[in-house]
Amino acid sequence: MKTDFRLLLSLAIFSLSTTAHAEIHLSPWLGYTFGGSVEDQNQNELDLEGSESYALSLETDLDKGRIGVFYANQNSQVENVNADSSIHYLHLQSSIYYPVQDKWSSYLGVGLGASYIDADWVKDELGFSASIFGGFEYQFTDELALNTQLRWLGTVVDNDTSGVCNLPTTGNESCVIKFKTDWMNQFSANIGLTWSF
Repeated sequence: MKTDFRLLLSLAIFSLSTTAHAEIHLSPWLGYTFGGSVEDQNQNELDLEGSESYALSLETDLDKGRIGVFYANQNSQVENVNADSSIHYLHLQSSIYYPVQDKWSSYLGVGLGASYIDADWVKDELGFSASIFGGFEYQFTDELALNTQLRWLGTVVDNDTSGVCNLPTTGNESCVIKFKTDWMNQFSANIGLTWSF
């Protein structure tokens, strides 16, 4: 029993000592996200308008890459109708870094998690989502870097529920919209600063 306890204690101390040397990377992002579509009662496809988005990632070093959490939000509207949407993504992500030059690195990663869609035409707002991303990082100092990123975001959506919308031309004429399929693709281009500590 004492041997098992000593072994567990040794493993715990070893794991704490290895993570104590890992750096934490905090990155706020500003970006532009586009993609996603709905259809009306006449099967006309209407796009979610592209708009500014923001994100935040918190990561730690792991071998030649990083592992951490990514959160993103985009507020948008459906083209040609008065219908708003707000999409939130929360992913666990992992990436690998490749040195390019002295202060430049490129990276490639994947994320898995969930999305939450706040829109009138969605009943089941929570769905599985995934992402693939890549970009470049330029180190100003050991603590600060400029980061650019392109990211694909895919999410399972509820295309069984529809909602009423108003056409902006008259304000009185109504329409019915729903997601076109049960999978939605979005793409985002982001720029951010990364603080390492």
